[in-house]
Amino acid sequence: MSEHHVVDITIIGAGPVGLAAAYYAGHRDASVRIVESLGQLGGQVAAVYPEKHVYDVAGHPKIQGQALVDLCVEQGLQFGAETFLDQEVKDLQRVGQNGEQLLVLTTHEGESFPTRALIVTAGHGAFEPRKLEIEDIDAWEGCGLHYFVRRKEVFRDKTCVIVGGGDSALDWTLGLQDTARLPITLVHRRERFRALETSVKEARELEQKGDVRICAPAEVRDVRGDGLIQAVTLEDMTTGDRFEVDCEALITLLGFHSHLGSIADWGLDLHGKRQILVDPSTMETSLPSVYSAGDVAGYEGKITLISVGFGEAAIAANQAIAKIRGEKVQPKYSTD
Repeated sequence: MSEHHVVDITIIGAGPVGLAAAYYAGHRDASVRIVESLGQLGGQVAAVYPEKHVYDVAGHPKIQGQALVDLCVEQGLQFGAETFLDQEVKDLQRVGQNGEQLLVLTTHEGESFPTRALIVTAGHGAFEPRKLEIEDIDAWEGCGLHYFVRRKEVFRDKTCVIVGGGDSALDWTLGLQDTARLPITLVHRRERFRALETSVKEARELEQKGDVRICAPAEVRDVRGDGLIQAVTLEDMTTGDRFEVDCEALITLLGFHSHLGSIADWGLDLHGKRQILVDPSTMETSLPSVYSAGDVAGYEGKITLISVGFGEAAIAANQAIAKIRGEKVQPKYSTD
């Protein structure tokens, strides 16, 4: 086990919210360490949808995921926060050292990180994509089946079928208009979509132009191809009729199964099964000096948006610093 020096605040997760917490803590002259399970900064935004546009960040009408990450990294690391990548958290213990109570975070990779406070910004935690309920569906992975759109160029001039009814499905139906062969087929098992109303409206307008084919309510029943996907069979859920659609790229955007991993074993009170319960006025968890922000933090009425996570990061960082220093919470404005 390799033990590192004590810092004021350790942040679990290097996504936009974790980087925001690093900025707010560093701005208050706190020493900061970031521990990330992935091999790069940016969390799931960088890993899963670097070319997807994000619309709910103040000051940006829209911004690509990787561009947002680049700005968050520049902002978050400007005060010298240490970063440790490829480190999956394991245990958390409370120890006395030199007259103060510390938290010691250990990882599966054998590292030990002592800290005065901890902020968990682990997003959705460990996650895996939801899959179509089709026999041997895994055999098509790498042969035309996709669970993410990391690089648009992969879909250049390809016939695409997108499955899903949420924001990601609608965003990529719109976002691949300049890349994929048109029309793009959008399949959703319900008639009503869960995505942002303006996205659904735009997709309907593209359907009128012939650039999008919307099949809803419908489901994928079979995948056909010789080595690579060539077509999918859809079932109209209203009539029961089945029909085949050409397909070179089957993009299933059905959400994720997520879990907290080892964090769930720390004795934290949970909000549901996948979020850590926090007091929204402080973002502190049921464990003293352990805070949480972003999608992983839960409370009644929570809205899981990046913009909300940024605000939670500011609250968590300032509350943690006030507790460490035994002083009143002060935001210390960054403007004159």
